[in-house]
Amino acid sequence: MSDDSMHDSSESLEKPRRDEEELSNASLDADDVDNALPLVSPHVDPEVLADDAKEAERRKHRRRMSPEHVRRIKRKKRIRVICIVIGALLLVIASLVAWLSISAIRAKNEVSAAIVSAGQVQSQIESGETQKAKISIEQFSQHIDKTYAQTKQPIWGLAEFIPYYGSDVKAARKAVRVLEDVSNNALPKLADSVESLDFSHIGFANGTIQLGNLESIAPDLTAANEFVADANIQLNNIGDTHIPQLTEALAKGKTKLAQLADLTDMVSRIADVLPSMLNVNSTGGKARTYLVLAQNNAELRATGGIPASWGTLTVDKGKMSIGAFEAPPADGQFTEEESISALTADERNLFSPKMATDYRDINFTPDFPRTAELASQMWSRSDSGTVDGVLSVDPVFLQQLLKVTGSVTLTDGTVLTGDNAAQILLNQTYIDKPTEKEQNVFFTMAATQVFNHALTNLDGKNEQLIAMFRKAIEESHVYVWSSHEDEQQRIEGTVISGALQSMPAQPVTGVYFNDGTMSKMDWYLKREVTSTYDKTYPSGAKQYTIHVKLTNTADKTQVNAAPDYLRGFNVNGSPRHGEIETILYIYAPDEGRLVDWTQDFDQIATHDQLTVGVKTVTLQPGESFETTIHVLTSPMAGENAMILRQTPLIQ
Repeated sequence: MSDDSMHDSSESLEKPRRDEEELSNASLDADDVDNALPLVSPHVDPEVLADDAKEAERRKHRRRMSPEHVRRIKRKKRIRVICIVIGALLLVIASLVAWLSISAIRAKNEVSAAIVSAGQVQSQIESGETQKAKISIEQFSQHIDKTYAQTKQPIWGLAEFIPYYGSDVKAARKAVRVLEDVSNNALPKLADSVESLDFSHIGFANGTIQLGNLESIAPDLTAANEFVADANIQLNNIGDTHIPQLTEALAKGKTKLAQLADLTDMVSRIADVLPSMLNVNSTGGKARTYLVLAQNNAELRATGGIPASWGTLTVDKGKMSIGAFEAPPADGQFTEEESISALTADERNLFSPKMATDYRDINFTPDFPRTAELASQMWSRSDSGTVDGVLSVDPVFLQQLLKVTGSVTLTDGTVLTGDNAAQILLNQTYIDKPTEKEQNVFFTMAATQVFNHALTNLDGKNEQLIAMFRKAIEESHVYVWSSHEDEQQRIEGTVISGALQSMPAQPVTGVYFNDGTMSKMDWYLKREVTSTYDKTYPSGAKQYTIHVKLTNTADKTQVNAAPDYLRGFNVNGSPRHGEIETILYIYAPDEGRLVDWTQDFDQIATHDQLTVGVKTVTLQPGESFETTIHVLTSPMAGENAMILRQTPLIQ
């Protein structure tokens, strides 16, 4: 091939390459690759070309946005996403709140219904409506179970983590769990036992005490009481909440459970000790003999009044019989030397050795078990044998008993009724019968005949009798002590035991009186004792105000016209002129203290580790004495309110 041909061929090959390079260079020289029109076939649709051009323009515009503009766009996107998330969370929270609110309302309604049912149980049992009581117990259980079903839902568990109010939710759930435990473990046993508390099977018939199936239900009642007592402690350990309505609901629940605890405690103790104490239990055994002290409140003693006479009550397989009452013999009393070992140092200091050397002073102490021990020892020392226990009653008890049995006419023609017995026995007798011998004869006759009358007139009056006994026990007109240790342990701590309260968690303030006049003037002594809650200290201890007012209501002219024995005698043996000398004892709660007082005490002493303030007051006819004492309970008392106990009133 010639050189010219080769040259032409080479140029023909290089020309397309140059055209491509020129086109490529032209494209690279453009402001932006995206501004260049694409190389397309002349057959491409013009509309497609237009759309491509617009998209290219948009991309060009985006690339021209400032960094701040881009950041704003991204921030708006983030805010939009956050708002969506927050909205979803708020929706979830609103749903949870609605769930909790609905559940809480249902739980509240169930608790309210449970409280109504619980409030009916005690009155129904006391009135003998055992079938209604069983229904109320079952309804209470059902309502508590429904409440528990609400509070165990997951939403309640989540709510415990809510700041501030989470502790309230936790408190509410704990309270419901406590009640649910009572519902499952105590109420079924109580419901099964309640039918055996029917008064148609418990009471008197033909002079014999009948207890029905009381002995057989004792184990169930004891077990139920243990659960309820433990639940009562747990519920009281739950403090106040931040929500007033919840705190109020908890307070109501605590009150009702406390009432149920009192009920189960009472019936379990009764079922446990009565069959053996009355010799009607399945194991049989010997007849029981009890020493009965007839206290005379016209001459005050801490537990009521001077023991005017005593006698025996024998129970053989439920059959009761009363022995003759008489004044205790002098040969059973302790000597001065013996009293040192018979009494504690506290007792000798507060009450003198006379508490053991004179049977009329054995109840100087407000601790009835000590009085009963001394009485049983004196009875045994007088060669009268041993007793299984000691009972104490006063004329107020006898009057309440006559309201149930009807009036009784004594052999001397005196008619004692449910309205006049106390006045005749405590006052009128001392006006009508001037000598101590006449009075003693009358009192022993009255005590014997009233009890015998009661034993033959109680058939068919079981409900009234139970109500009467409950009232007499609450007002401390009757006490019981058993010489059998196991029985006494079950009686101890109850009102009927009359024991000094030594439990810091169950605070008791005692206000007791002993006569110092050696007369029968206390019928004219008006006593007014009140207790008011003051405040709670950070430690949990509570302060109360105790106010005591004593008034000698005797008319000086009339009382000085009465027999000398009524007014009493001075140390020189001359008759008094209507004055009343009273020794006042203020017992602080266990592990508590006397804070301050408006009238100085004669002494501050101790009695079985309890702090006691002592003050002697002498009042002429028409005179009054007042004092205010602040007392403090132990922090261990928690929510338990202080109880005020005092020498029983006679008017």
